[in-house]
Amino acid sequence: MKFRSILLILLFSFILICKISWGVVSEEADSQLSFKEVWGYLMRGEEKLFNKEAPITDIFYFSAAVNEKGRINTSVNPPFAPVFAGGRQRIHLVISDLSNPSRMHLCLNKKYGVRYHLLKDIEEVSAKFDGIQIDFEAVENRDSAVFIAFLRDLKKALPHDKILSVAVLPKRMYVDDAYDYPAISRIADRVLVMAYDQHWSTSKPGPVASLSWCREVADYASKTISKKKLIMGLPLYGREWRDQGFSRAIRWNQANALLERDDAVIEYSLDEGFKVMYDENMKSTFYYDDIKATRQKLTLYSDYNVGVGFWRLGMENEGLWNIIRVSDGG
Repeated sequence: MKFRSILLILLFSFILICKISWGVVSEEADSQLSFKEVWGYLMRGEEKLFNKEAPITDIFYFSAAVNEKGRINTSVNPPFAPVFAGGRQRIHLVISDLSNPSRMHLCLNKKYGVRYHLLKDIEEVSAKFDGIQIDFEAVENRDSAVFIAFLRDLKKALPHDKILSVAVLPKRMYVDDAYDYPAISRIADRVLVMAYDQHWSTSKPGPVASLSWCREVADYASKTISKKKLIMGLPLYGREWRDQGFSRAIRWNQANALLERDDAVIEYSLDEGFKVMYDENMKSTFYYDDIKATRQKLTLYSDYNVGVGFWRLGMENEGLWNIIRVSDGG
């Protein structure tokens, strides 16, 4: 009985410590991590969620999607005037296609007559922004050469003062796909590696971006992309999976509410962050990084001397911004 009581006390103490540390950062300002560039993705329609005190140097407005005709909406305007206190904040427009390889094939190959108009649309809309980002996540290997040629022609078409960045999928080693890191790095001004979705909506439950996995992704990226151009992406979201195939991305406030459940079974490590399991009609598991776990990844990327980018603004525990600062020249 005495042994059981001791176990209960230890378990309660662990949960209490986890809950206290979940939203609190004890580090002083002198332990802030410094980056020349800190990017943040902002969804159209979520402008009110942007914390204007956050140390963000570049806002990526998501997005102008490529439609079924291979065109984009050129009437998109920046969400607001630059507000970053440490210097002028740059605002970029993301041009996206996330899941349609047939559309990408149509848009990237000259023979279909669509490519020219897409390039002209992007050139036109760029006049209102500091930069353009290409986020084409469904390019097939057969279109690798025309994708690189498209990026090269886009870079030539954009005014010289516009920044061209490309978002690429994470890799831990060479993969024979359309996203040739060295070739893209030679063309683009910046390359963002989306170092998240290690486990995704239809995968088995697991961390969105474990520290050990991120280390392998960063190691490969730093060897194949110029460090002056490299930006490592971090997730501000967690993910929940349920038994019947349901999955959702979760924000900080949602994760905090789940953590407070009386029936929550909590595991924690700096490598994987929080793993929380509970049972409400069906078994559920979610993973989420607290500030301490995110700090480990930020420290890793700081050691590589590269920039960082967050997907996506409005999902975070705002205490995160207390451990980041923009270095001189950012």
